[in-house]
Amino acid sequence: MTPEPTESSSSPAFNPDGSFSDGWPGALGDEFASHAAQLSTFKDVKGLAKSYLHLRAHGPAYPDEQASDEDIARFRTLARVPEEGTAEAYGLTIPENASDADKAIYDKMAALAQKHHLPAPGFAALVEEYSAMQQEQVQAYLDQQQRAFREAQDDLIAHWRGDFESNCSTVRHYTERLALSAGVSVEDPAIQSLANNPAFARMMMEVAKLTSEDRVRAPGGFGDLRSPRQQAEEIMSGRDPVWGERYRAGDRGAMEHVSAILQKVR
Repeated sequence: MTPEPTESSSSPAFNPDGSFSDGWPGALGDEFASHAAQLSTFKDVKGLAKSYLHLRAHGPAYPDEQASDEDIARFRTLARVPEEGTAEAYGLTIPENASDADKAIYDKMAALAQKHHLPAPGFAALVEEYSAMQQEQVQAYLDQQQRAFREAQDDLIAHWRGDFESNCSTVRHYTERLALSAGVSVEDPAIQSLANNPAFARMMMEVAKLTSEDRVRAPGGFGDLRSPRQQAEEIMSGRDPVWGERYRAGDRGAMEHVSAILQKVR
């Protein structure tokens, strides 16, 4: 027995002229519910067929200057390009200590990425990798500067030998006097950095020698008040806060420093 045709033989998603009815994606069931907004951009079967054939023939094409809004929307959906060109929409990781200016740069980069239809996952990974490389470069520079400072400091210690502590006191005193004369606070970090710079310390000692003025020498309380014998004993016992540990570890510079001090005892 042949079944009689029912009224449901035609889909309610279609109008008689072949166009889609309003809200037609809902007729496809829950499986397509999450794609309803995207599917609603198609108004008839012809548009849907055209999109399908284009995708089969060319795949997702990067939008050129002649691309329609529909082409751009389709590409961005497939390429996972955010609808907003912001750092948050692109999932960019902004450092916690970033300034407002730095945050604005992240937003500017995100806006540029969105303008050129760049996918969110790839762009976020690129920005993160670039930030990591920058941090590595900065750290490498700081490490190099620290190594150079230690080498210069060791060289100065070897050059001044037993006079190292007293000369450092003279440099600090002379630097502070110059700062006060210039109206600069001695608490300024830049002044403190200068006084601890080996190259600057050498120059200040040369200035002190050239002026031949006793008043530029460290006054009482600035220099090391210990006798040479006391200095040597405290270093060799490890009690000296500057040289003790290095001497006990067999550091050559510390050994030479103690030797120079002991020569003054004889």
